[in-house]
Amino acid sequence: MRIALSIIFVSLVVILGVCTFFSFRSKKAIGKSLALLIISLVPPIIGNLFIISSPVEAIATTGCYIYFIGMDVVMVALIRFTIDYCEITWHPKALKIILYTILALDAIQMLVNLFTGHAFTMELINVYNGDYYRFVPHFGQTIHRVVDYTILGGAFITFIYKSIVTPKVYREKYIVILLAMAVVAAWQTFYIVSRTPIDISMTGFGVFGILVFLLVLHYRPLRLLDRMLAAITSKMPDAIIFFDAKGNTMWANKKAFEMFYIEESDIDHLADIIKDRVCDYEAKGFGWTNTFTTGDKDNITSYVVERQVIADDRGRVVGSYLSIRDNTDDQKHLQKETFNATHDTLTKIFNRAGYDEAFSNINLSNAFLLLIDLDSFKEANDKHGHNVGDQVLIKVADVIKKHFREEDYVCRIGGDEFAVIIPNADKNTAKFVEERVELINAELRNEEDGLPGISVSAGGAFGRDAENAYELANNADHAMYSIKFNGKCGFALFKKR
Repeated sequence: MRIALSIIFVSLVVILGVCTFFSFRSKKAIGKSLALLIISLVPPIIGNLFIISSPVEAIATTGCYIYFIGMDVVMVALIRFTIDYCEITWHPKALKIILYTILALDAIQMLVNLFTGHAFTMELINVYNGDYYRFVPHFGQTIHRVVDYTILGGAFITFIYKSIVTPKVYREKYIVILLAMAVVAAWQTFYIVSRTPIDISMTGFGVFGILVFLLVLHYRPLRLLDRMLAAITSKMPDAIIFFDAKGNTMWANKKAFEMFYIEESDIDHLADIIKDRVCDYEAKGFGWTNTFTTGDKDNITSYVVERQVIADDRGRVVGSYLSIRDNTDDQKHLQKETFNATHDTLTKIFNRAGYDEAFSNINLSNAFLLLIDLDSFKEANDKHGHNVGDQVLIKVADVIKKHFREEDYVCRIGGDEFAVIIPNADKNTAKFVEERVELINAELRNEEDGLPGISVSAGGAFGRDAENAYELANNADHAMYSIKFNGKCGFALFKKR
């Protein structure tokens, strides 16, 4: 995956370089501003390339600085391009100076992060069996995002204004760029909000640069909207849907139709289908990102949904868009990783980490802890071999789990040591546990399954008799060893003096 993504990024850099060359040589007045905008996209793409292509922290960190400062450069170029392309006749010189100064200060504060660490730090993650470094944002990163998104918002407003006041025959030249910017902003925002492990958001910016080059230099008043947005979103894992101010569906990418198994001719029904299958997005307003889960236990589908509004310079809503991503596989992978971290590989019950975590989820004063130790397991293991020993451990785990409730935490906390945490204990719990231990020993001594018979010694203690989980475990341990020293194969209850 790392190689494939690197090839994509390098290809985008080469193509953008070619587009910059032809833009600079163009005889159109907008050519120089266009060339500056396109070439400005190269540094953050290169930074993104460093981040995803190298497992070395120093290289990934360097990529982050190139990426963030590169985005400030993109904003400088976007300011000039917006002014020139929208043919703003007022004198924005003072405003440009102010905006350029703010961007320069933002770039400086990002560089200062080298010494202060106030903007971001790096963390190591493992994705698809490979090591990657991604940044962890701090308050300096928030400043950076506010600056860039504010300028991007200003460009949005300018293009929306021009698309309203411009004669209809020329309106499309502003609308297509506006919508392209919206898609790229949504693409970038998704990666910021969702913290997706591998950030490839700059692929959208690269495609945006190529499409703007084609549109600006080779524009004809034809129906470019569908083709442009389809090109931008064709490789995205997201369904992108645009709505007008009244909530009517204006446009959707191919992924949206594939995700909900409908034909493009049924686009008018797409909004109702989304509300029925995913969420009632209108009831939640604008400006949010959330995860929604649908289906039953055996057939769960998870979606990451973002809804944003497009407003004019007077704050009037002129449209909105939805970004929907099916992240079911990601959620299943996360659940699997979480399960593996808290469960024993051999017996599939909670491990020591799961045991420790269980205590953070219960009220200690209402709990009961049972510690279980196998009697003479080492001798049986040495006599019959480790494979048989493993089968015995699996049997013990299954038998213990069978005789306790679903809400109880059954754990393997050591080699042949087990524990059961009972969250809601009462005065009858000790008697209940003693009966369970007798049933467990009776079943474990049975050799009809071909495994050697074995017994357990167990000790229990009430959480109300302990100040913390450590003391509770000591109490149960003392009770268990009183059985060990007095013939084994039984249960004892710790009694506080």
